Amino acid sequence: MPHVMPPLAQFSDLMPALAFLMLNVFIPGPNVLNTIATAMGSGLKAGMACAFACGAGLLLWALAVLLGAAALFAALPVAKAALTVLGGVLLQYFAFRYLRKSFGPGAQLTAINNQPVGRAFAQAFMVMMTNPKVLTTWLAVISLFPVIASDALHISLFTLMAGGASFAGHALFATLFASQTAGRIYLRLYRPINALVGIGFSIYGLKLLSGLLPT
Repeated sequence: MPHVMPPLAQFSDLMPALAFLMLNVFIPGPNVLNTIATAMGSGLKAGMACAFACGAGLLLWALAVLLGAAALFAALPVAKAALTVLGGVLLQYFAFRYLRKSFGPGAQLTAINNQPVGRAFAQAFMVMMTNPKVLTTWLAVISLFPVIASDALHISLFTLMAGGASFAGHALFATLFASQTAGRIYLRLYRPINALVGIGFSIYGLKLLSGLLPT
């Protein structure tokens, strides 16, 4: 009789991957900045439309990438080791990008004014589906946490978790940045947040790659 993991154990297996995914998704990139700019200039309803679009978009990304990864793992078991190397390299790439942001020019927030709710949704969905950062993030997540594509149940759970967390996070940004105060706080914290994330990703990536070396 096959061993079936209890639901709580399955969720706990997926939480580290979800935390990594959300950290990378929510560090300001095109999706977050579009949500912030829309909420600042067009109000909370338009910002929430962006949040719904980001949740739906990330859910579709999850389905496409995880189903593809599951098929790859089944056809080519060595792919897991190859993806581990890819994950370590991508973490160094992310670290470089975040550190460069921390030392580069400060972030600029330009409001998107008078955006109807329907147009806000469509624009946010397009930004999510065409954002190359989302693809590289998913490649890193799968390489670091292959359990998320291990079977149909894990794929289903993680897809729903990722879509729900994306909506919740972007909804939080929309709610906060409907006020001008949050914008000023964000600009002050932009550099230190990116620096901390960059250092953390670099250390984790080096540790991952060092584990592949023979001892």
